[in-house]
Amino acid sequence: MKTPSTAPLLPRLLLAASLLACGFANAGRPLTVDDANTDDAGSGHVEGWYARQPGRANTFTVAPAYAPIDGLELGASVTRDRTAASTSQSLQAKWRITPSLDNGCNPAAVLGASQTRGQSGTTPYLNGLLTCNSALGSTHVNLGAQRASGGPGVGTWGLAHEREWGPVTVHAEAFGQRLAKPTFQIGARKDLSPSLQLDATLGRNNRQGLVSVGFKQSF
Repeated sequence: MKTPSTAPLLPRLLLAASLLACGFANAGRPLTVDDANTDDAGSGHVEGWYARQPGRANTFTVAPAYAPIDGLELGASVTRDRTAASTSQSLQAKWRITPSLDNGCNPAAVLGASQTRGQSGTTPYLNGLLTCNSALGSTHVNLGAQRASGGPGVGTWGLAHEREWGPVTVHAEAFGQRLAKPTFQIGARKDLSPSLQLDATLGRNNRQGLVSVGFKQSF
């Protein structure tokens, strides 16, 4: 019996690992775990970053977002995986269910879908978000699920904490999906102006180092 070649699977595996690392879709840089906040009505932002992901995949992402009304943020992203020579895109909507509190918690929900060019079907995803703010910083919790085209639903999770440390805001986070090894990551961001932010992360997944550098421009 002829053994099927595994070569065609390599780009898919690399892209899947990349999407897992960014699987919480359009979370505010440099976090991968999403927060339960949205931009103010009538404002938005554009984020861009380079990431070195599991499988040594080199990816470049651009992700704009805009809030047409208070509590609703519409987002999109385009990711180019230079290693696998593939491009994926996503669209999502985030609903902040209750207002953000300086000292307390508020929930939100994200509904979206991603697709890889050249492949049939989409991967819908749903995330429940909770952000709790205090004098010690902000904690974010994610619980959700995604379903690849033709595959079963898979649960996803994430936990992050961030706080100001002098002129920068630092964070630590862990995230992953059911039956897969989690990713652990730290990062920092610094505002160069009221509208421009630079950021970076370092992480590890299954004994592989991860890194990203990016920016956020608000408008």
